[in-house]
Amino acid sequence: MKILIPIIITILGCNSYKSYIAPDSKKNHLISNKRIALIGFMNYEFQMTKDRQGDLYKSSASLNYNQSMKQLFPAGKDVSFFNSKEINGQIGRDNCLDLVYEYINIVKDSGKKELSNFIEFDLTPDTSKSKCQVKTNNVDYYILGIPGKPFNSWVEYDASFFGYIQSAASVLSFFIIPSKKAEPVNAYFYVYDSKLNLIDKFEYKKQVVITTSWWFNLNINEKEFVFKDIDQSIIKSQENITKEFSYDFNAKYK
Repeated sequence: MKILIPIIITILGCNSYKSYIAPDSKKNHLISNKRIALIGFMNYEFQMTKDRQGDLYKSSASLNYNQSMKQLFPAGKDVSFFNSKEINGQIGRDNCLDLVYEYINIVKDSGKKELSNFIEFDLTPDTSKSKCQVKTNNVDYYILGIPGKPFNSWVEYDASFFGYIQSAASVLSFFIIPSKKAEPVNAYFYVYDSKLNLIDKFEYKKQVVITTSWWFNLNINEKEFVFKDIDQSIIKSQENITKEFSYDFNAKYK
């Protein structure tokens, strides 16, 4: 066992990561004639820190403002396109606060930069004293796109009895038999009307498939969807989820 553990740790570097792929039936663009303001739709970037052994690990995450996915929802435009110098009197304080807290409860303070571009807000521990005013006009729908949590634990790709047998066989064969795990990749899209009333929510729970083997991966020739870096695979998965949501939304709200 003392010999086996270092071998396993070394072999774990031979991973490949297969992104989520949207169904072919949802790859066609449907375009709405509505005025749609997009908020969020960004991936995370990570700050790397060294541990006591000098190995790098992800210590924190924030939104990557240089990696927007709004262009993958062609029926909408960035919310800044609808900015106004005047306060939108149709949107009440409570609806405004609901959107702000929905966003920053997941993406934390890194989301405040985008929100401040079209919302004047001052959050206090006593929410009854918080201020929130939206400065937009001519919007039919607001869509808040939020990636899932930035840090997720790997899970079994196949949690059935057969899956556990296969995982054990993989370890015992020194990964001649490939082993598969999965990392959850989730996304949430909140749809609001012109008065920021929440009217719909689209939730996607997908995964990146992690294949471990000493001879690498059977699917590595699928270069468009299989990567040697998990962060690239997660980004590609989020992009494909956004494309799928674009189809789903426009099919429902024609």
